[in-house]
Formats: sequence, structure tokens, C-alpha cells
Amino acid sequence: MTPTTEHGPLRRAMETISSLRTQLETERSRRKVAIVGIGLRGPGDIQGLDALWDVVQKGADVTGPLPEHRRDGMDRLDLLDQMSNRAGWLATPFGFDAPFFGISRREATAMDPQHRLTLEVVWEAFEHAAIPPGQAGARTGVYVGTTGQDHRWRADGPMTSYWTPGNGHAFAAGRVAYTLGLEGPAMAVDTACSSALSATHLAARALEAGDCDLAVAVGVNLILTGQSTIELVRTGALSPTGRCRPFDAHADGFVRGEGCVALVLKRVDDARRDGDRVLAVIEASGLNQDGRSAGFTAPNPGAQTRLVAQTLARAGLSAADVGYVQAHGTGTLLGDPIEAEALAEAMAGRAVHVTSVKANVGHTEAAAGLFGLACAVACLRHRWIPPQANLEILNPRLPAGGGLIVPRAGTGWPADAGDRAMVSSFGMSGTNACVVLGPGHGGEATAPAGTVDGLVLSAGSEQALRRVARNVLETLSGRDVPLEHVAETLLHGRARLAHTVRIGSGDRARVEAALQAIVDGIPHRDVHPVPTEAGQAEGGPRRVADLPPYPWEHVEYRTPAGRRG
Repeated sequence: MTPTTEHGPLRRAMETISSLRTQLETERSRRKVAIVGIGLRGPGDIQGLDALWDVVQKGADVTGPLPEHRRDGMDRLDLLDQMSNRAGWLATPFGFDAPFFGISRREATAMDPQHRLTLEVVWEAFEHAAIPPGQAGARTGVYVGTTGQDHRWRADGPMTSYWTPGNGHAFAAGRVAYTLGLEGPAMAVDTACSSALSATHLAARALEAGDCDLAVAVGVNLILTGQSTIELVRTGALSPTGRCRPFDAHADGFVRGEGCVALVLKRVDDARRDGDRVLAVIEASGLNQDGRSAGFTAPNPGAQTRLVAQTLARAGLSAADVGYVQAHGTGTLLGDPIEAEALAEAMAGRAVHVTSVKANVGHTEAAAGLFGLACAVACLRHRWIPPQANLEILNPRLPAGGGLIVPRAGTGWPADAGDRAMVSSFGMSGTNACVVLGPGHGGEATAPAGTVDGLVLSAGSEQALRRVARNVLETLSGRDVPLEHVAETLLHGRARLAHTVRIGSGDRARVEAALQAIVDGIPHRDVHPVPTEAGQAEGGPRRVADLPPYPWEHVEYRTPAGRRG
């Protein structure tokens, strides 16, 4: 046997391989993006990730007929009333807190309600991340997935100077950047139903490239006219029975849905440095196009399969790492079997649970990809697979033996399944988007133990301050939430607004008494006003408590309707 020296060829080769593996892992780590905040507004009074999860894990369907108060100003009612007008309707699509954002009544009236909704939900996402919007920094990008132009169609009356910047897609992103002082890239993304997930992909790539250090990805959709629904009816995509039934034998199309979802994104290393709570990690994302398929709006299973494979490869993962797929799943006779076929091939026949949130809230179109992503984040956090709503009989056209499991009942995340989730979103334009998610920090970000010397509450008005106090009081009273977490979230994670007070006590009973006094509008010995310009504590590890979003003081802003009858 020939002895080998310590630095022989084999040893050097092994060291080179080890070094290359380290470099590859470092490169993959740089690509990973942390989701640190989610703002969400959906049908059925859904506000926030927990409220969406409550609907999804029950298998509930919160779509319904056109509410009576939404009929006012809705054109083409004669035709709408001859078909199913079920959808996932928001309760107050025209409500907006214009003074909070320094916007006049005249300007707010001209603005597309989708822009107004985006502003509020982005603010809620920053609050969920415990990052004051004013401290987001100049290097923050804004990517808004948006498609609908219903406001342009329905509005009547004089076209003021506010009309153009109030309605163009580009201005949805520009408005967020302007209002919050964000100087990174800002753009609207329109790829039809894959707009929101396409925007998320672009935001993640911008973080990876160093174009920005923080990013906001948004999807928004409102149904403000009957005309857009009638146009969709003519494509044959809408359900005549008014039910979205993904993967069901009785699937006959989708029902429409309204809502907005906003993500706050950071590079994973930056989120760890800043002590952020990481809700989930975007391991990789991808986009491609159907190209020359069976028809311009027809899906291409080959393109869908390749996109999944490419996205997994970019993440350094395989099909075995995926335990759950939040599918596009519109409940159409053509689309569902094609998507299932593509997924089965991409998963190489491995068992994987598949559901679609569209059965719960409707197809929210430009926002759909982010509703699906929010659902997947909740599944990862709870380690639970929700039931597929509206599933009675499995569609016999789904690939047999393909390994796809469409659950009729909720179930725990299988111990032998991969711990990643995947989200798919396909646009009628042919643009396909895919995101692979990994688990984040399940609870609060770690932080050294500390004492509480009081709470800081802030709002834009006295009335809103009372509602903030009520929300905090209910949070402390209703759940076992550490006072320290609430105090740190309020101090580090909320903007300092015009009406700010400090509760100068760390005793829980005294804090709750002081909060009640603020709610009742009476003085209390522990409540002291704080100058608006007072500084906020910054930096360091911190604990994050889930608090209700800012209590908006909504006023309805509507342009006269009926210009096109």
C-alpha cells in the first residue's frame, strides 16, 4: 500500500469539494427571503392571517350573493340578476381613512378604491412585521399585482386633475412609495391572475440582487362593476351555479372574489440580524410562460411542470421536500385536471396534499397568488393541512395514481412528508408563477428577558387612540400574551402619530386599568401625553406580539356611477 501524504491529491480534492459545497450553500442562503409581515383583507370580514386561517381550517365558504348595499352604483344589474352573482365580497370596499394619509376628500374620491385599499393593507403589513412604516428606509421596493380597471368603467362626473394619478396601475405602487417615503424600485405588475405571485417573485429577486433591502409585495382586486363580471361570463370561466369547486367532479367554473394581501420581505440574514419574526421563508420562486399552447388562454401542462422543477432546483430541493401544495385550482373543467397532471409529473408520483383557497374566498384574480401564499404560510406555521372546501366527489379526470391527495378533512402535517410548501399561480395571459416556502420562526423572535416600564400607544386621532387602547386591552385580557411582548411591539413596531400617550407602569393590573381609562376617555394617574416628535427605540433583538391592525376611521368615497349604463 502506497502511503498518502497529508496534502495529497485526494485530500485536496475533498477540500475543494467541501469548499464548493460551502459556497453553494452560501449562495442559496443569499437567495432566501424572509416573510416578516402580512397584511390581509378578504371576504367575510377577514382581516389578517389568523382570520383567514380560521376560515380555511374549517373548510368554510364565505362567498355569497351580491349584498344589497353593493347594488347601488353597480351597472348592468339587469344582466347580473339573470345569472349567479355570488362572489367573495368585501363589506366596505369604498371605505377609506383619507385624513390618516393626508389625502383630501376630492383626491380620495378620484382614486381607485384598489389604491386606497392597498395603502391601508400595506400599513397593516408593516404593523404585523412590527416595523414602523416611517422607519422602513429609503431602500424599500414596492411591487403591486393589479389587473382590474372597474373604477374607470363605473365612474361618472368631472375628470379632475386627480383622475389620472388616481387610476393608472403604475400609480398604485407609486402612491405607496410616495406616502411612506420609500425610494426603492416601485412598479405595478399585471399578468392577469398570476399578478400577485409574479410581483412577489420580482420583489424577491430585487432583494437578492441588492436593488433594495426591504420589499413590499401586494395583490389587490375589487369588483366595482357588473360589466367586468359579464365579460368573464362570456369566457365560460365563471360558475353558473355560483360555487367554486376545485378538484371536484361537479366543478363548473369559479366565483369571483375581492381582497388585498401585502407582504413585507427581507433577506433572511437581514431579518435574523434585525431580530424580526420570520413567518416563513421564500426558498425560491420562478416565472415562465405557456408559450404556444392549445389556445391563447389555454394552460400548458409542460410549462407548468418545468416551472415547478426549475423552482425546486433553484432552491436546491427535490419533490420529496414538498409536503403541501396550494394550487391555482380555479374549479374549471379544463384547468384543474391539467394542473393536477403537471403537479403529479413534477412531484414524480410522490404523495403530496393539495388544496385551493379559491373555494373559501373566491378567485381574487390579481390577488389570488398571495391569498394562496398566505394560506400556505398558515399551514406551515400550524403544521396542519386544511380540508378542501366544497369537495364532494373527486374529479375522475384527475391523474390516477399520481400521488396527489385532496383532503376532505383537516389533518396534521404528515411526519414522513417534506416540510416545505409550494404555491402555484397561473394567469390567463399565460404567465405562470411558483413559490417554494420553508418554515420560519413559529413564535416570537428571540430576545433577552427584560422588564416593562410602561406602554406607548399612538394614533392619528383621539377616537382612534381609544380604539387602539381597546384592542390592546382585549389582547391582554383574552389571551395569554406576555405584557413584555405587547410593550416591545408597541414601542418598536408602531409609528409615532399625532396622538400619543404613555402608560407609566409595568404592573399588568395597573396597565389594564389605565387602558380602560383611555377607552372611557377619562384621566388616569398612569397615562401621560408624549410629544409627537419623541424618538422611538431602535435595533436589537425583539419580541413581537400579534395585535389587531390600526383602527381605521372609514368614510365612504364614491364617484357618481353609471357613465356607461
